[in-house]
Amino acid sequence: MFKRLFFGLLGLGAGVTLGVWAVRKVDATASKLTPEELARSAAGRASSLGARLGDALAEGRQTAAAREAELRAVHGIDPPPQP
Repeated sequence: MFKRLFFGLLGLGAGVTLGVWAVRKVDATASKLTPEELARSAAGRASSLGARLGDALAEGRQTAAAREAELRAVHGIDPPPQP
């Protein structure tokens, strides 16, 4: 008798705990999917992408200039006049 009561209450407690956890997860996910949050997230990603693109372009220009200087030195070509 006590064994059935114990396991019945244990199952009830586990069910309530799992239910509370599931409701909290659903609420957290639902709050992340509101239009305001989606817009904020998209704006953050876009600005991050712009910054990374700018860094990549700057690094590419620097690498190209270094390679050009190296090739000019190897082939004995005078560097172009600086303005």
